[in-house]
Amino acid sequence: MIDRLAKNQNWAKAAPVLAILTSIALVFFFRPSNMMFWALVNIPLYLFHQTEEHLWPGGFKSYINTFVNKDPEGIETLTDVKVFWINIVLVWIAFALFGALAFVNPGFGLLIIVFSLINCATHIRQAIVDNRWNPGLVMASIQFVVCFYAGWFVTTHGLAFPLFWWTGTVAVSAGIHALLFTLVMRRKP
Repeated sequence: MIDRLAKNQNWAKAAPVLAILTSIALVFFFRPSNMMFWALVNIPLYLFHQTEEHLWPGGFKSYINTFVNKDPEGIETLTDVKVFWINIVLVWIAFALFGALAFVNPGFGLLIIVFSLINCATHIRQAIVDNRWNPGLVMASIQFVVCFYAGWFVTTHGLAFPLFWWTGTVAVSAGIHALLFTLVMRRKP
């Protein structure tokens, strides 16, 4: 089952549907003047981002293997299965969990914002370094700007202990991204 969902990023076919459904739920339950709107806005945005990366126009795995990792022909450092687990565990499951926890404490919504901000920054940095488009760049550029506003809004509209939450969310998000770059993107000897 996992292999079938992972192959050619079949799992990503659900991303635009989930993006639309979560967007509808977001605007149905919250107004932009509500802190929870901004704590959760990156959930549908990230799903649209995944759609661009892996479905339409897609090609993220190939881009990473070819242009970033410079894998030789026939070698894939980033496999379909790795892409599946990264996106399902670190985005779908983690964002759902932290989105639910944001109702208890909006600092968990800040974690979604900061994680998204760092991910977007990696896309933008890679585009500048390579001087070329990469899968996910358009949505990452939009989401990057939204993240700054969302982070400010959540921080100034009721986030208790903002220094603690900003320090913690930056550390956790940077750690997760560093782990991804060192473990998941590394070629097995």
